[in-house]
Amino acid sequence: MPLSQPRHRTWVAVAVALALTAATVLASPGSASAAPPPNPSDSQLTSAQQQKDALAAQVGQLAAQTAQMQTRLNQLTGEMELAEQKVALALSKLTDAKAAAVTARHNVQLAQQKVDAAQRDFVGYVQATYMSGSLDGTTGMLLTATDPSSLLQQSALSDYQATHELNAIGDMQRATVGKSNADATARRAVQAQQSAADAAKNAEQDAVAAVQSAQAEQQQLQTALSANQTKLQSAQSQLATLTNQRAAYNAYQAEQARIRAAAAAAAAERAREAAAAQQQNGGGGGASSGPSGPYVPPGGGGSWTAQKGRAAVSRAERWLGTPYSWAGGNANGPTLGVCAGDGAFNDCNVVGFDCSGLVMYAWAQFPFAHYAATQYLQGSYHPSEGNLMPGDLAFWSSDGTVAGIHHVAIYIGGGMVIQAPESGELIQETPLNDVSWGLFGFTRPLT
Repeated sequence: MPLSQPRHRTWVAVAVALALTAATVLASPGSASAAPPPNPSDSQLTSAQQQKDALAAQVGQLAAQTAQMQTRLNQLTGEMELAEQKVALALSKLTDAKAAAVTARHNVQLAQQKVDAAQRDFVGYVQATYMSGSLDGTTGMLLTATDPSSLLQQSALSDYQATHELNAIGDMQRATVGKSNADATARRAVQAQQSAADAAKNAEQDAVAAVQSAQAEQQQLQTALSANQTKLQSAQSQLATLTNQRAAYNAYQAEQARIRAAAAAAAAERAREAAAAQQQNGGGGGASSGPSGPYVPPGGGGSWTAQKGRAAVSRAERWLGTPYSWAGGNANGPTLGVCAGDGAFNDCNVVGFDCSGLVMYAWAQFPFAHYAATQYLQGSYHPSEGNLMPGDLAFWSSDGTVAGIHHVAIYIGGGMVIQAPESGELIQETPLNDVSWGLFGFTRPLT
């Protein structure tokens, strides 16, 4: 019995020493008492969300106005092109009218030449009649005729001369009237076509001025849109940062609680083991046994290993320089993508990967979904940026939520990731902080 008291005191001393050791471990730097990450207030988060929502609405309005202006610009451009066609038509008709006027004037000249010839013939006839002393009229012919036959001949000649004179005068009159009409028609045609050309030219100038005005207005809208988009991205980034800080703080609190509970349980277990060993050794100073098995760092659970992470990076790096393809790629390799408008209008003809397709191939040993937001949840451990390992996945969200995740990349070490950026670009290695806006968090596969 006397020996029982020292043994009891020895066990108590060992237990107290182990408890003090555990307390020291809990209070040491890098353990549960390490400085917590920043924890933004609810008002900061609410203000950031409201600012982002307001800017998003403003950007949406400006985008709609810009689209309307583009439609109007297209209409004005069409009107300008139509005005140009009207000018071309008017000028063509003007050219035809001028040619017709030239032809009319030429015809008038020919008619005038015929009138001049007829006048010369008539004058010659009158002169010849006067020189022969013949009397004018029927009475003169009756008095001078030598026989009825000559009378008839001279009468016929007079009739011919009268008819010839009338024809010549009629030709002259018709040609003069035709010339006058042709000149008037040509003048009217030239004036009308010139008026049409002037009107079309004015219409074209008006259309050009309207297009230039629309272009200037559209440029102003585009400038405002770009400025607000920049503000929106900044607000989204700020909101995502605060949201990530809150999530990191909550995760930190949970992790610290887990560490404290695990340390306390380990301390109690070691105390029990030490007490049992002390009793078995009869109170001797035998060494207590420490925790058994190798140390597994956080996030190393499941089937994850650092070697598997490096292997995933190597698989992804095989495709450096391969084109991005919208919705392309899977665990077996690159595939044809999907034509989706905007920059991806031709991706159904491009063989390559999108961001989540590249992850599927790199981590082919695990059935990852072809969706970045789902991939974030397909690992139970979400390391901080300071604890990243090669093969970990980095995610970016447009609204600071899992549902808003829009991009994923594979961490390769040294602050770099490998990613499939967007249509028209190639798979490339990029600094983590230069990938996109709205960095959301990280996932370690196979955990």
